Amino acid sequence: INPWFLTGFVDAEGCFSIKIQHNAKLKTRWRVRPVFSITLHLKDLALLESIKNKLGVGNISKSGEKAVMYAVDSIKEIPIIINHFDKFPLVTQKRLDYSIFKKCFDIIKKGNHLTEIGLLTIIGLKSNLNLGLPVKLKEAFPNITQVNREEYKFNGIPNPFWISGFSSGEGSFQILARNSNNELFARFSIHLHIRDLEVLKAISTYFKGFTDKKVSLSEKSAQLQISKFSDINLIIIPFFNKHPILGMKSLDFLDFKKACDILKTKEHLSSTSVFKKIIEIKLGMNLNR
Repeated sequence: INPWFLTGFVDAEGCFSIKIQHNAKLKTRWRVRPVFSITLHLKDLALLESIKNKLGVGNISKSGEKAVMYAVDSIKEIPIIINHFDKFPLVTQKRLDYSIFKKCFDIIKKGNHLTEIGLLTIIGLKSNLNLGLPVKLKEAFPNITQVNREEYKFNGIPNPFWISGFSSGEGSFQILARNSNNELFARFSIHLHIRDLEVLKAISTYFKGFTDKKVSLSEKSAQLQISKFSDINLIIIPFFNKHPILGMKSLDFLDFKKACDILKTKEHLSSTSVFKKIIEIKLGMNLNR
């Protein structure tokens, strides 16, 4: 796995958290634990194993009926995670979560989380991490001083493998039918929260010849959609051939390419059997796999 692929995939699927649980045996009565994790569908176990092998730390366990989680929570192993993301920085708003996580870990590795001041500082930082403080912590620490979240600054797309990693998490390869006249078309898309609009625009312009006009907005989300056949054929497919999609989504990309090869011939317009072949490919993709 390319290190930039890993960062891109974590921008899409990773989570940096600080777990704080009540523990009456401790002096502060609270146990503090840093956790870096990636949770995927059980079908993507092989990809999680590749990530674990790449980083050389952490464990994989089942998470519910149909999911698996890769997690690193050992104080000895977290520095390896920090070393990776300092060398290959995150691109999306998740970089701010990583920054808070790292500040909390600095307190933990010095042992200061075992003091009241250290614990309160971590809770203040945690109030800005992911979804903020859970109800139990808010009730236990009603007067906590919330630390202001850093301002996010988008620094550009660092490497093409970041895009393949991010697309392996957030991207979608689809074959769709337009209207009722059986017209088929291929589409590559990425759908994000509007706060990551700059990232989406930059992905669009990173693909040769595109502008950010490929990005459409709704109230809280932004979507990049590329469906012009020449763009799919000459830009998107060659890009991901060179910077591969990994995990189960790589099978969707292979089927996407198969369908596009048939669409290129236009035989589906005059042959029912060829048209049905594309529909068969379409029906085996994405959630139906």
